[in-house]
This record gives sequence, C-alpha cells and structure tokens, in this order.
Amino acid sequence: MPLRLTFALAVTLPLAAQTPALDDAFARMDKTAQQFKGVAADMKRDVYTAVINDHAMDTGTIKVKREKSRDTRMLIELTSPDAKTVALDGSSVSVYLPKSKVVQVYDVGAKRGLVDEFLLLGFGAESAELKEKYDVTLIGTEKLGSADAWHLELIPKSKETQQHLKKAELWIVETTGLPAQQRLVTSSTGDFMLITYSNVKFNPSLPDGALKLNLPKGVTVEHPRL
Repeated sequence: MPLRLTFALAVTLPLAAQTPALDDAFARMDKTAQQFKGVAADMKRDVYTAVINDHAMDTGTIKVKREKSRDTRMLIELTSPDAKTVALDGSSVSVYLPKSKVVQVYDVGAKRGLVDEFLLLGFGAESAELKEKYDVTLIGTEKLGSADAWHLELIPKSKETQQHLKKAELWIVETTGLPAQQRLVTSSTGDFMLITYSNVKFNPSLPDGALKLNLPKGVTVEHPRL
C-alpha cells in the first residue's frame, strides 16, 4: 500500500469509526423516544462548587411523564440529607421545602425555551431535537456498572443557554436508549452537577396525581422572580 494512502487511512479511520457509533446512539435514542410515555427512577446528585472545592450530595427519586411533544411533567423528591420536592407542570416550577413549610412557585413561561433545552438532556429526547440545540460529539463507549453506555458531549448552540450551561455530558445505555448519568457543567470555573440514575422503570403506570405536590395545610406560598 503506498505510504500516502496509508497515512490518509490512518487520519480518516478514527473519524469514520466515530460516525457509525454516534448514528447508532441516535437511532437507539429515537426508538426509545417514539415509545416514551414516562419513567421513574432513583437518583443521586453530586453538586460541585469549584471555588471552595465542595461536593454537596443528595439522593431521591424522579418521575417523568410525557403525553405529547413538549408537554413534560416531572416530580423530583430529594430525601437525603435534606428533604425537597421539585415539580414541573406546564409553565410553572414549584419547590417545596418541608422543613420551613414553604413552597416557592416560579413562572417559567418567559424562559420556557430554555427549560425545554434542559429537558432535552433528560429522558425521551429525540436526536433531531438534540442536534438542533446542541453540537453533539461521541466521546466513546464506557461501562457503567454492568451496562455499556455511549458517552456523549453536548455544547449548547444558543448563547442564552451558554450563560447557564457550558456543556453537558450524557451516558446513554445501549440497550435502553435512556440516560444512566448526566454531567452538567454550569460555569467556566468548573462547577458541575453529576446526576446518576438507578432502578430505572420505563413507561410505568403514572397517574396524574403521582406527579403533583402533596402539600400539608399551613404551607406558605411564595412567588420569587427568576
């Protein structure tokens, strides 16, 4: 084989190898998205603040329900070390703090586009939507526990989104097309949030009441501005 041809193949083969693998990841995600109605899972978060080198850890559960495109409802219940419940329903996000018996209700209507971009990093995203909003690169295939996962890096295309999210990394399980882990880098100094999912249940029975806040009497309602 001529030396020039050998060199050309050596340069192009890594790129050629990545494209089919990335296409495989997109195809698997699209298949899951077509079937997606909801998910329930346990979750663990690691919120890292670089300036003080601090890791804040918490655990809980997440439930997501989607009956049609861009109509996502979500309930996150953090149980340890401090209880907190976050509910997304339509154009509002509610954060319930049981220790202080306060629920903070945020109107995200004006920021709905930004919220939708963040939701694309979660469950049931279609590849076309991801590619529209992010530059997507395949880092490689990795083992997470017993599962093989595609490790994707996503850079937001929108400057508005870049103010809140510098980049995201997704680990998509090859057999399910669902994320097993997400890493959201939120500042240029290296702050990030690492979310790991386990006991994932695909399309479980989720009645509407399962995604609503159950508030006791006497709760103070606040309406902070974003």
